[in-house]
Order: sequence, then structure tokens, then C-alpha cells
Amino acid sequence: MGTEVWVTWIPAVLALVAAGVSGWLLWSARKTAEETTRRSETVRRLTAAVEANTEKTGRAATTATEQAERAWEQVKLSRSQLDEAREERHASTQAEQWEWAYALTTAARELVNSCHELIRMSLDSQVAPHYRTAADRHYRQAGQRWQDTMIKAISRTQPPLEMQQQVATFAEVHQRLHGQLGVLLRAVETNTLAEGDTLTKQIHGMRHELNNAHRNLQRIVSSNLSSTSTQDQGSQTSSTQQTQLNQAVTPGPSHAAQQTQLTPPATPSASQASAAQTQLTPAVPPSSSQTGRNQQVQANPPQPVDPSTQQLANRPARA
Repeated sequence: MGTEVWVTWIPAVLALVAAGVSGWLLWSARKTAEETTRRSETVRRLTAAVEANTEKTGRAATTATEQAERAWEQVKLSRSQLDEAREERHASTQAEQWEWAYALTTAARELVNSCHELIRMSLDSQVAPHYRTAADRHYRQAGQRWQDTMIKAISRTQPPLEMQQQVATFAEVHQRLHGQLGVLLRAVETNTLAEGDTLTKQIHGMRHELNNAHRNLQRIVSSNLSSTSTQDQGSQTSSTQQTQLNQAVTPGPSHAAQQTQLTPPATPSASQASAAQTQLTPAVPPSSSQTGRNQQVQANPPQPVDPSTQQLANRPARA
């Protein structure tokens, strides 16, 4: 009887243990499935967030590329405006230099002519005293205009040292002649001037010296304007070539966009065309043949206007 009981209960106990183990396994599988479901939901949410962030990043990159293109266009526009401003300033400076050179040579020519006229009237005994007084007044006015023009021209154009030395030489010769003219006028008023006097010889010698200083001044002014025009042409050519070279080797924002796989439309470069259109025609410098003819003009009064002065009158208009 005991053996049969044990034989009956042992399978029942084993069945209960198997049922408990099966229940525990089923509960564990259910928990694992729930945890897997939660993790899959979390992964799905993270994937959606990553996709949203990717879209935002793509839109931000596109916006940044567009802004970079607009900034690059602004840089090119600013560069072209800066080049135009430089060229306008250069043209204005060159026109101002021509104007002051013309004013300087004209004032010097007027001063030389007034000196000749005053000397002629002083040495002519048949000239009335009031004509001599009028010539002296005209001479002093011409001298004052020459001084004012010389000071303003040197201060505003900053001429080279050679031209400054020539202007100083002309001013020195004029000052010495001015003192001799005062002595000549006093001698004429007191009727103490004799024909062939030493003072008369000194006056004629200094008059020829003033003519030579005036011709040298005109020659220096003409050569200075010629060299300035040549240097300006060379600087404009070199600056244009450098600008084209920089535009050829400088990458725009589209190259950086292509590297980040955000390819924007290529931006064409129009700086070369704008640089070619904004080039100014340089002023025509005075020729060397005219300068040579100026040096061959005789010093006998009255003297006509030198070709260099006439050419300075044909200066280019202010841009």
C-alpha cells in the first residue's frame, strides 16, 4: 500500500513542479517581451527624434549656405565699389594735380610777363609816370598771386623734390629781381639812371635768368605730369591683373557647400567685367617734342605763351 502511494504521489509532485516551472518561464517570457516592447518604442522615438534633428540640420545648413552666398555677393560688391572709389579718387587727384600745375605755370608766366613790362616801361623815358605806376601795381598783384598759388599747389599736390627745388629756384631769382626792380624804380623817379648803367645791365641779366628759371620750371612740371601718368597706367594694369588673379584662385562659398554634400547653385563671378568697365582713360601727358620747343624759346619780350602752358590748358576735366 505504501509503495503504491509513493508511486502515485511522485508523478503528481513532479507534474506540479513542472507546472510551476512552466508558469515561471511563461512569466519571465512575458516580462522579457514587455521590456523588449518598451525598448523598441524607445528606439522608435529616438529614431524619430534623430530624423527630425537631421531635417533641422539640413535646413540650417541650407540657410547657412544661402547666407554665405549672399555674404560672398556682398563682398564682391563691396570690392567693386572700393575699386570704383579708388579709381574715382585717383582720377580726382590726377585732375587736381593737372589743375594746380596749370595754375602754377600760368601764375609764373604772368609774373614773368609783368616783370618784362615793368622793366620796359621803367627804361623807356617817354612813358608817362602813371603808366609806370599801373605796371608796378600789376606786377605786385601778379607776384602776390604767384606766391598764393605756389603755396597752395605745393601743400595740396605734394610735388617731388626736384620740382620743389625748381620752384624754390624760381622764387629766389624773382626775389632778387624784385629788389633790383625797386632800386630801378627809385632811380627812374629821381632821374639818376643813365644809359648803359650797371643797374640796367644787372636788370637785363636777371631778367634772362628769370626766363631760364621759368622754362626749367615748366619743363619739370611737364616731365612730372608725364611720369605720373605713366606710373598710374602701370599701377592700374598691375592692380587689374592682381584682382583677376585673386578672383581666379579665391574659392567661393559654393566650393565649401559641395564638400559638405549640400550643393548650392554656382555663383558666377562678374568682377572681371566690372573691373574692365570701370577702368579710366589716363590723361595724355605732354610730349617731349613740345618740351624741347619750350627750351628753344628766346627770352626777348614780349614772349608768347609756351606750348607746354597751352598743353596744360588742355588738361582733362574732373571726373
